[in-house]
Amino acid sequence: MSKAHGYAFAEFEVVMGRPPHLVVQVYNTSGATDFTDSVSAKFNAMDPKALAKQIGADVVVMNPRRWWLMDRCWVYDTGETHDFDGINATWMAKIALGSGGLGEKGKAFSPYKESAPTRASKYEWSKGSEVYLLRSADGHTWIMQAYTDVADKTLTLAELPKLGSKLHLPPGWKYEVKTLEKDLTLTPPAPDHIAHAVSDEFENIYAGCDFGTTCNYIP
Repeated sequence: MSKAHGYAFAEFEVVMGRPPHLVVQVYNTSGATDFTDSVSAKFNAMDPKALAKQIGADVVVMNPRRWWLMDRCWVYDTGETHDFDGINATWMAKIALGSGGLGEKGKAFSPYKESAPTRASKYEWSKGSEVYLLRSADGHTWIMQAYTDVADKTLTLAELPKLGSKLHLPPGWKYEVKTLEKDLTLTPPAPDHIAHAVSDEFENIYAGCDFGTTCNYIP
């Protein structure tokens, strides 16, 4: 996707199995559905329990509309595009939860708790882009890859530089805003393509940058 920044999407997380063999298959609408206001309203009106029964899943977790923040992105290993009751979404990742189960509100992970999705992808932020970072207490750097107004209706792209004042960060964590001095790429390394991700309490998603060779440098 050559123009990812500001692109709207949503996700269906299809949960199968029982602990300790719990797996989430992530279907993303990017490139499959133009996620307009009317489509977003249709998505929000869906019954996830009825949808799970319809497609034969144990649970379906629905992640409402988000907007990508990278400038460009590539996904190298996509799967089938599935019709979720009139909204198309393509398989793009999986998350093995093992015996951990779902997090708060039935999500695949809870705020500030690391998740490890598997995806063959590359994200790129251009030189001069403003980025929003979390620095965790264990020394890792996380870059916001997508934001949402699902939990805070006032949250817009223009408000992201001030988001840190709203976050209830764990001890030792920090929120930072930086302008990149050179292009930044984030690629989960082969052969396993394990990414690392966390969310904040407003369900914005951040990708781990300093796990092995994931990023070409640490912003």
